[in-house]
Formats: sequence, C-alpha cells, structure tokens
Amino acid sequence: MGFTQLMRAGLPTADVVAHQVANQPIIQVAEFRPGEAEIIFLNSHRVVVWRRNEDDRALAASQNSPEDWRQRETRILGKPEPIFADDANLTLNGEWFFALAEFSNPYQYLLLRAGDFGGFFEGRYAVHFDLAGRVRKGGGSKNLTVIEAEYVDDGKGIQLFLAGKP
Repeated sequence: MGFTQLMRAGLPTADVVAHQVANQPIIQVAEFRPGEAEIIFLNSHRVVVWRRNEDDRALAASQNSPEDWRQRETRILGKPEPIFADDANLTLNGEWFFALAEFSNPYQYLLLRAGDFGGFFEGRYAVHFDLAGRVRKGGGSKNLTVIEAEYVDDGKGIQLFLAGKP
C-alpha cells in the first residue's frame, strides 16, 4: 500500500462527511433582516432564528441580570455541560439567537416575540421566556436549548452546529 492510499484510508467515508455537513447547515445572513424572528426546519429540528435589531439588543441587555433568572445555566445542543446563561454566551455577537423550538411533549408549542418579556411564550404551560430563551415566568423550569453558531464566508453566512461543534 502506497503512502497516498494509507492517508486516504484514514479519511472519513462519504457517508460520514454527508452526516457532518447535514448537521452543520449554513444560514445566509442576507436572508434575515434585523428584528426578524422565525422558526425554520433544519435536519428535522425546529430551530428559532432571531436576528435582533437595536431595540431587541437594548431589551436583551436590560434582561441580562442573573438575579432575575429562574435558571442560571443553559444547555447548548451537543454539549454535555450547561453554560452560564449570560446573553453573551447564548448569542452570536449579541445579534443572532439560535435555539431549539422543540419540547418533549408534542402538545407544547412556542410563540416568537411573545409573552411578558418580549421573547418567547410556550402555550401549554404558559411559560414566558426572555430574549435569550431564559425561563422567567410560568410552569416551565428549563431554559431553551441554544444552538452554537459561528460566522463563515467572510460574515455572509452563519454555520449552525446541530450535533455539537466538531
């Protein structure tokens, strides 16, 4: 076996590469205007995409007080350990927020830009979340699960890590 063949043997197979790419979709920045929030489907996941405008950022900054949060830690999709639920840890540059809009109960649903804190509202248990997906009021006890993201293509795209960062 030649050196080239030996090196190729250590590379991932096409199915592994396809799975990795599928779990790292890219959102095009130009497709979302500041202030726009929506739930999209990516790889069978319901994902919140929120591009905050200046008013949203100001409101989020006013909500960034740990003493007001019910839970001080948030889970990141694909990571075993939760992180401190500070806005800077949960957003991409304070502008972009990505989270799962999925719950274990099929009768739960999430409304965007709703509830007493201007973030999200889960209707079955009347849970109010702030702009960073932190539980603030109602029957829920867990913050939304955040999706890690980073800019790619010179800031024209944002890569989401739906299975954790490689």
